[in-house]
Amino acid sequence: MNRKPRILLVDDEKRFVHNIARILERQDFDVSTAYDGLQAVETVRGAEHFDVAVLDLNMPGLDGLGALQQIKDISPDTEVIILTGNATLENGIEALRLGAFDYLLKPCDLDDLVGKINEAYELDTIKQSPVLWTGNQVSQVAKSSFRHLQADQPLAAALGLYGRDAEDMAQERLYITDAERRLLGFVTKQDLLAEARKAHPEQAMNWTDLLDNPSWLPPQPLASIMRLEIMASRPDEPLTEAANSMIEGNVRSMPVIEDGRVVGIVRLKDIFDFIQLEIE
Repeated sequence: MNRKPRILLVDDEKRFVHNIARILERQDFDVSTAYDGLQAVETVRGAEHFDVAVLDLNMPGLDGLGALQQIKDISPDTEVIILTGNATLENGIEALRLGAFDYLLKPCDLDDLVGKINEAYELDTIKQSPVLWTGNQVSQVAKSSFRHLQADQPLAAALGLYGRDAEDMAQERLYITDAERRLLGFVTKQDLLAEARKAHPEQAMNWTDLLDNPSWLPPQPLASIMRLEIMASRPDEPLTEAANSMIEGNVRSMPVIEDGRVVGIVRLKDIFDFIQLEIE
């Protein structure tokens, strides 16, 4: 019988910890809690193994970065997610340098946090069950049912895809192509939310609010906010290389390019699921 994923939540805001713990327990996680960095380190030291730890950055006594460093020393395979409302470029870089799996900002959408915990758990499981899988290629897990957007479409077109596919999409990015399906760029949920907030500064909105009120998006084309820096894969690329690229680039998906055109999407979660089946 498979054991439940073991999660450690660490934050000096006790109400926040209790609320997140209840949500995770309802999703069949085994959750422990701590309220400062020292307590977190001692909890990890006394436990058999935690799969994932979620750490606040600013805590009395030992802060999140100090706790991260000690937790990775005690349990290198425990994946650590930093969750903070007081982010800076410097402490974000330092957290990743010390081995954090990811660095998320408060307030964080709970679905995004749970999704990130699941990704970290899947990575931790693979680390503990090494397997030779270099022969497997991206084409084996890539999804060919790729819905592309075009640069002249309105922002609402991207919101419509997110809204329709919210449960099925593991990626945060939507890719934009030309009429020949050559890749031009991408947009994210955060990009859309930022534009809506600029257009309606009087509204205190989150992602769910925007999905319920698509008219908050200004009537401008996707080209106006499209990001141009793109990581991509190819059908014959080994899964090892694609997964490492996504982990190092902190992305959940990449477009798959063949002969200069987008032929599908490869998702980190699908690679993890594929490898887990190989292990079993």
